[in-house]
Amino acid sequence: MKKTLILATLLAAAAHSQAGVFGSETVVVANRGGGSLSVINAKNDRVKRTVSIAGSEPMYVVYVPKTDRLYVGDRKQNKVHVLHPGTFKVQRSIAVGNGVFHMWADGKGKQLWVNNDVDNTISVINLADGSVRTIKVDAKPHDVYLTKDGKTAFVSLLIDGAPDKVYAYDTASLSKTGEAVVGEDPHLFFMEQAQQLYVPCQTGGIYVLNRNLSAAANTIALTGTHGIYGSRDGRFAYVTNLPGNQLYSVDTGDQSLVGTALNTTVVTPHNVVINKRDNKLFVTHSGPVADKVTVYSVSPDGALAQTKVLTAGVNPFGLAYYKR
Repeated sequence: MKKTLILATLLAAAAHSQAGVFGSETVVVANRGGGSLSVINAKNDRVKRTVSIAGSEPMYVVYVPKTDRLYVGDRKQNKVHVLHPGTFKVQRSIAVGNGVFHMWADGKGKQLWVNNDVDNTISVINLADGSVRTIKVDAKPHDVYLTKDGKTAFVSLLIDGAPDKVYAYDTASLSKTGEAVVGEDPHLFFMEQAQQLYVPCQTGGIYVLNRNLSAAANTIALTGTHGIYGSRDGRFAYVTNLPGNQLYSVDTGDQSLVGTALNTTVVTPHNVVINKRDNKLFVTHSGPVADKVTVYSVSPDGALAQTKVLTAGVNPFGLAYYKR
């Protein structure tokens, strides 16, 4: 009887522990100025812990379901740190190029591409063994996005004295397969359902390109467009107007603005991510002394309404959502 009770207690404790790790929804925010990560419970929208990474300048965070790991780009130390998403302990660090900035993993969990905008390289990490291949580019690489099928990588480039561009790469050969001229300071999100690349730019609005970049499908005339994340059902794209302190909700069906631009209560909306149910949006607000993340409810028609303001670390920058 005593042994049965002990076993039942142990099994209950294990189940409780397992529930605390799996089935949870989390948003992790890279605090560029604080050398830390803010871990947010994405169900109740509360900051549940802060994780420091010694000597770091965290820029962006990527969660890869296949490896069940978090990858944190560290600009100061030219590394990508690999963390367990339950314990948030650094398990290893991978040396990459100089000037770590945007990064993204493909949908198969095979590669992580990291843009290095000081030495103008792209570090391509094999997530199976941690090995790194390097692509040298002819300008400053900025944003990067990999398709879910793992075949194509898009990279935006900031070019002095000339229009900025987007390059397409074959992820197997690492060869460039296409390019397109866009507006200034381009960012990227590939809408899988429509097979279109959305490129919000600080000037020129949002460029909508086909997958091989051979032709522009449309340009959506919105000002100051910057960070972007698409709804998981492919119906909407949520975009920040960084200089104008606004959020846009774009209907991808007719590529029009949903309602009107929403003014943010906190300045400098930067990066965005949406939850798995497509009903909640998280926004970082960046700057040297900034420390806020805002949360918005998302209605079925794509309309946004602010629900909470959270305090994160100094200069919240990139962020990632995951459900384990």
